[in-house]
Amino acid sequence: MTYRELLAANADFRRLWTGQVVSEIGDWLNNIAVLALAIQLAGEGRVGLAIAVYAIARHLPLFVFGPVAGVVVDRLNRRRVMIAADLARAVLALGFLAANRFSSLALIYFVGASLFSVSAFFNAAKRASIPNLVGGTDELLAANSLSASTTAATIAVGSALGGGVATVLGRDTVFILNAVTFVASAEMIRRIRRRLRIAEFGVRNEIPPNGERAERKLQSDERRAVFKSAIRNLQSAIERNPHSAIVVGLRRVFVDFREGLRYVRRDAVLAAAFVVAAGWGLGNGAARALYSIFGARLGEQAARGWGAGVRVVAERPTDFGISVLFVAMGLGGVLGAPLARRFNRGAVEGLGTRMGRSLTLDGCGLLLFSLTPGLFGAAAVLVAREMNFAIWWTAQQTLLMRRTEDAFAGRVFASYETLTTLTMVGSILVCGEVADYVGIRPVAACGGSVVILSGLLWFLLRRRAAASD
Repeated sequence: MTYRELLAANADFRRLWTGQVVSEIGDWLNNIAVLALAIQLAGEGRVGLAIAVYAIARHLPLFVFGPVAGVVVDRLNRRRVMIAADLARAVLALGFLAANRFSSLALIYFVGASLFSVSAFFNAAKRASIPNLVGGTDELLAANSLSASTTAATIAVGSALGGGVATVLGRDTVFILNAVTFVASAEMIRRIRRRLRIAEFGVRNEIPPNGERAERKLQSDERRAVFKSAIRNLQSAIERNPHSAIVVGLRRVFVDFREGLRYVRRDAVLAAAFVVAAGWGLGNGAARALYSIFGARLGEQAARGWGAGVRVVAERPTDFGISVLFVAMGLGGVLGAPLARRFNRGAVEGLGTRMGRSLTLDGCGLLLFSLTPGLFGAAAVLVAREMNFAIWWTAQQTLLMRRTEDAFAGRVFASYETLTTLTMVGSILVCGEVADYVGIRPVAACGGSVVILSGLLWFLLRRRAAASD
């Protein structure tokens, strides 16, 4: 199935995708301006730490709120969760105006953390909703491939626009445009009509036989009755004793999240994917911490080489260098999406092999990037790395979706994002601090080596999982 066929035949998925397009363009348009502002405010000798803290402020909330988000998405209306998250992010995004006005790194960190706290709910709801909007492996592959290529395209477009708009109209304009895109996304999602959950029918978009369907529906009705009763009891408890009721509610949230982790442990392939994801997060944390610093320094190096011949570059080399690398990342993802669809076609069983191979090559790309001396050479390596990354991301997302029951989808994807976020946050903090002392290239090379080892580990764990079946 082609992208055009998918979007033409499925109006609800088209609305979800359109919301993704506008909000992600705003994200990356905003990201360039915020990174350049943070580097400017940090000062010499503290850039690595400043970028690391900002990256942690963006990603740590995904770990803190990921468990809660997974439970909420499995319990509440997913469409409403996404709309509420978008509207909240529209308000929070305006906080960068104050950060720019008062030249405050602390305010940048706070606003970034607040935005991504809300994004944890949106991301969990969006991922859990995709299998509800499309059916069959081919459509699911097309949807995930389109989602990956869209993210890549918005990185390229948003990063290019971010540098241009900030230079011509100022960073405040960028921050306002970002807020507007969240409102537009909420409107697109509001128009979705299909119900974004299929818990009453069981697993993987498959409709069971009539007798089994009736039995599952009876079980589902019983679960809903129990859940409604629990909600009524919780409301009564809140009226009697608000503080103890909050404790009970939070305990229920983490009990449900623990059930999601137990579900993953029962499936050896899912458990292997989670272990490897932790290794990928450790290695990729170096890239997340250092990409913008690489861009800023290579941009300054390029500006010195060109002299005053290119006035815009000479005046804003930091913004220019960051924009070039992020545009390269987006371009690589766009070019990689068709490859992802081509390489990931066929039986679901083959996804595991392609996932491990692409993950190993992803680490090789980061290792090569760390050794590249010039701005445009580094950009070329990033294009190739992101082309390969699209294959890995599409394969592993499809594998997780096809092996996960809908009733646990929100918790599984939230826990997956929580795990990768936790490992990346730890890696980012260490890499940012160490890079200020030993340099950015050795740190990036170590990150690439860790990703390579994670890819090789996947093959070993997958073989053990197959032997235990």
